[in-house]
Amino acid sequence: MDTQKCDPVLRPFAGDVLDRCDAGQVEERAAILEFEAGIQPRALAEALAVLDLLRQCPWLLTGLSVLQVELDGATQWLLTANLVLARQYLADIGGNEIAVLDPAEVVRAQYGGLALLGTLG
Repeated sequence: MDTQKCDPVLRPFAGDVLDRCDAGQVEERAAILEFEAGIQPRALAEALAVLDLLRQCPWLLTGLSVLQVELDGATQWLLTANLVLARQYLADIGGNEIAVLDPAEVVRAQYGGLALLGTLG
């Protein structure tokens, strides 16, 4: 997110989250809240937009996310702290992205609450 456009009150509380968002996510949600829901002032609309993003994308807090991928006909889960790098790696090895998911939910649903990590190689 562009730090110049962000309300200076919001940045100290949500800086890391804002930095991990795709460009425009907070502005778009804040504009909807401000103009369609009548939320004023703008700083409140931005703060509520950040809360909505966290509700939908809890991995924004940690910077970790899981890519659900299809690789050689099988579904795999790729844990990453860098989505751009993970997507590039996936493209290089001929995999397909299915979804970006919350790591905690993937560990619960796919691994019974406990997973052993390994490196790609």
